[in-house]
This record gives sequence, structure tokens and C-alpha cells, in this order.
Amino acid sequence: MEMTIGRNNPCPCGSGKKYKKCHGGKEVVSIQQVVDKELSSIIESFYKEYPERKDIYELRLLLHKWNARLKGFWPSNRIEQQLVDYYLLLQKQEIWTKYVEKQLQKTIRPSVIQVLEKWTSPMMIIGEVLETQQSSIQLKEIVDGNVYELETLSEDSKAAVGSYVVGIVLPDSRRGANGIMILSGVAFLPSGIADSLKQVKQLAKESKLDTQAFYREHMLESLSFIHESEKREDETSKVNLESEIVENDNEKQDSTMSEKQTEMLVTLEDMMNEKGIHNDQLIRIFRSYLTECAPNPRKAGAAAAGAVRFAKERLCADEFPWTNKEIAAMFEVSTSTVQKYFEEIEEFSAVPV
Repeated sequence: MEMTIGRNNPCPCGSGKKYKKCHGGKEVVSIQQVVDKELSSIIESFYKEYPERKDIYELRLLLHKWNARLKGFWPSNRIEQQLVDYYLLLQKQEIWTKYVEKQLQKTIRPSVIQVLEKWTSPMMIIGEVLETQQSSIQLKEIVDGNVYELETLSEDSKAAVGSYVVGIVLPDSRRGANGIMILSGVAFLPSGIADSLKQVKQLAKESKLDTQAFYREHMLESLSFIHESEKREDETSKVNLESEIVENDNEKQDSTMSEKQTEMLVTLEDMMNEKGIHNDQLIRIFRSYLTECAPNPRKAGAAAAGAVRFAKERLCADEFPWTNKEIAAMFEVSTSTVQKYFEEIEEFSAVPV
């Protein structure tokens, strides 16, 4: 409900106070904004508390297994994020359930309680996009055929009709019985993975489990099927349309870069132009690293310095002959900074040593 609230009206959070003495400020906001802020805070607090120290060993073992199966599908930091979400929200769902129950005891705002009461069971979803609107996406779950309305943002333009959405979501009672909202990061995947999803559906059928029990037991296998499909599609594309795809990917990545990310890319390109160096492979890897990992150094030259060292040591590029100390001086950063961003780019690229 998008009602405008005056400063002397009762606060929509249900506290009983006037809006100006509760959630009010100089600006007038909506009920939706008040509730969204409260819910976001609850999710953020969860990730500050968990995982706990006792979970780390088991997570490390799982991460080794996930990296072996999914390397090349997502960058390492994305695989780790997806695993942590899977572990806390699906495999060990009681961790999340107990956390939500504690929040319900603390919360006195009826509008927030109404949403939280439906949050005890997060859901994994692999859904085909049936329809897109400015603030929502209609999805059909591939395993059971249920249709959901996903709350999303307008910038998620990759969710075209016929493509697929993969991620962990929560029920959202504000959107009706089939409303869901994003809990963890979701991936928007192309329609070309349809054949691989038939394998996921077949595995689900053979398991004889309900949809969510199936994902808890077979999440990695499901993602692996998708990964293999993406790899086959990429290999075919490289043979037939490599130059066109690279150009299109570059344009897409450049269009999503922040001003600072663009500055980092330009810093590297300017240095290479000044030295008369041409290396498309380095630029392609660095551009992808910037968009996927979103580094945020104080100096734009910091990440560029790491990229130069990466080119020398991992791409074996003779046109980058400088020592670590010389690279640091060139970009006016410390040698430890060069080392830091070199390691980040190395991990992201997964180029064999």
C-alpha cells in the first residue's frame, strides 16, 4: 500500500507514536518504505551474526567441493556467497527459522510481523520468466510448475521472457499468496539452458522428494547441470562468433560499470596506450573482474597495478617487464596494494599457474 504519511499522522509501523516522533524526518515517506527498511535491517543483522565459528569447518569442506564443480560458472567470491546462503537458509534451515522467531518476539510493528510470519521457510527457485513488469517478474518453477510473482528492481533487465531466474527467495505476503521477494543474490540465466533444466527435472522426479527437499539434497547437482550447459554454449559460441560475443559482452559490461569502475579501466588502458602495449586478453579479464567483483580501492591505479602484475606473472606477457616495486611506483601505490589486487584478479580469473 503506497499511502503518503503526514508528520502528525500515526506512524504506519504500529508503534502508536506520531510519525514525526517515530520513523519521521524532514521527508514524507510511504508505508512501503518504512516496512522495507525494517525488513532489510533484519536480513542484514542475520548476516552479521551468521555463519558462526562452529560452522566454518563444515563450510570450508563444502566450499572445496563446490569450487571443484562450479569453477568457471561463477567467480570464486560468488560461489562462496551462494554456498553460504545455501548452507544457512536451506541445508541448515533451522538456523534461519530460529533467527526469524527471535525477531518476531522483538518486533512490535504489525505491518512487519505480518511479513515475518511467512519468512520461516526460505525457498530455492529455478523459474522460467513468463512475464516481466517494472517492479515484478512472473516465474514458473521448473520442478513443480508453481507460478510466483517475484519482487525485483527495474535494473534487472536481464530477466527477459523465456530466460531463467535461479536463487533463494522468501514468501512476501504483501504480494498475495504467490508473492516472493529476493533473499540472497539471484542469477538471471539465458533461455539456452533449457535442455540442462530437463536433467534437473528428471533428477527431481527420480528423487521422489517435494521441491524444496529436492533442492536441499541436490542443489550442487542442479547448479552443475546448468554449469555444463553454459560451458557447452560458450565453447560453441567461441568457435562461431567469438569476436562478436566479446564485443557485445564488453558493451554490456561497460554499460553496467560505475563511474569508479570505469575510471579504473581507463587508468589501465591509458597506461597501456602510453607504453604502446596491446593485450586484449588482459583488458577482457580486468573488465570482467571490475563488473563481477566491484573492487573499491581509494586510488583507481591500485586495481590497475594488480592487473599489470597479473599480466606479467599469469599471462606471461613479455610487454609487462616491470618488477613489483616498479609497478607500485608507476601507479603511486604501495607494493602490498599491488599484491592485494594481483591476488584478487588471479582468484577471479582462475587462470592456471
